[in-house]
Amino acid sequence: MARRVSRKTHQQVLMQAWWVRALLALAFIMLAYGFASLAIDSGSLLEYAVALASIWYAVHNSVRAFRLAIFS
Repeated sequence: MARRVSRKTHQQVLMQAWWVRALLALAFIMLAYGFASLAIDSGSLLEYAVALASIWYAVHNSVRAFRLAIFS
């Protein structure tokens, strides 16, 4: 039986570019800032949780962007 050749799609290749990861990190930092300011005004725990999740994802993408920029 022949093995199938797995090819990466354009989106999968694009997500491995450091500048795409850096833009995603920047977008999530702005999103976290917006939700944090809303959470401070309203006191909603859900908005605090979304802000913290956005910060975590921004840090995750920043680390990935740094690794891709340095090691690839």
